Amino acid sequence: MMPVTRRRPRSAGALVPPLALSALLLAGCGGSISPGAAATVDGTTITMAQADRTADVLCEVSLFSAAQSGGGSTIDNADVRRQAVSELVSGVVAREVAAREGIRVPRSAYVFTGEQRAQVEQALPDVDVDEAVRVLEAGQRTYAIAEKLGEAATGQRADDTNAQQLQQAGRSVLADALRKADVSIDPRFGLGDDGQQVAATGSLSVPAAADTRDRPLIAPATQRCS
Repeated sequence: MMPVTRRRPRSAGALVPPLALSALLLAGCGGSISPGAAATVDGTTITMAQADRTADVLCEVSLFSAAQSGGGSTIDNADVRRQAVSELVSGVVAREVAAREGIRVPRSAYVFTGEQRAQVEQALPDVDVDEAVRVLEAGQRTYAIAEKLGEAATGQRADDTNAQQLQQAGRSVLADALRKADVSIDPRFGLGDDGQQVAATGSLSVPAAADTRDRPLIAPATQRCS
């Protein structure tokens, strides 16, 4: 993701694979899933269409990051889609915890500036800029909530010297909330009740909208998810 800190603008080169919070992953998954739903979180439905759109953006972010680091391997689409679902679930849980704990995150902590939006458009030309910014802002909002939760847990105010420590503290709070949440994930994503991959994915390994993208059907291996 583009972890844009509260007032530190990032360059296009700062795009990185989304949210360290995705490592928390969905403990406590299970139960039934409604048709058309990728996951449900405490009664909130994450649709398959949402997962598809998020995966499209994360694919392009991953490709951009790989190119920036000189990597040449393809990106596994199944991994991207698992990451998309985990991002969406983590976002719902983070917002629930923030509301419950009275945590307020200012819009300036996650809404991209015009300059940042232009950087996203330049870095990710193959996805709609509005959709890309929406996904990236959602991830940044979760990141900002974790920081605020870390401040509350430690009694410290975030600055350049303790940001990592506060993130870790906030992630612990969110991890506990994830374990307690009523989360169900479509089993075709190959995620078990503990949030870990337990099987290869089937038809969900490729976004449903992939064949409608305005791009060549066969791109170089380093320019596509596979």
